[in-house]
Amino acid sequence: MIISNTQPLIYFFMIASMYTNAGLISLPYPIAVFGYALLEETRPRYEFWGWVRNYTVALLAFKFAANLSILEEFFGSEAFKYA
Repeated sequence: MIISNTQPLIYFFMIASMYTNAGLISLPYPIAVFGYALLEETRPRYEFWGWVRNYTVALLAFKFAANLSILEEFFGSEAFKYA
């Protein structure tokens, strides 16, 4: 019963993610919450949660790859600064 009623908590953390990491990358979270999840009559479908999970995993993988020392040379180059 507790697990099946955690959607408001998840919605809160999606909005908190946008508040702490404000930017275009985290913009889909509040759009998903206010634009789709809260407008559903009962609960969002499984595909919605699958999309949120896949987007979050892809975002975390991108942030992990961006922090690797291999890419440090690329991010510090002059071409990247003016692109």
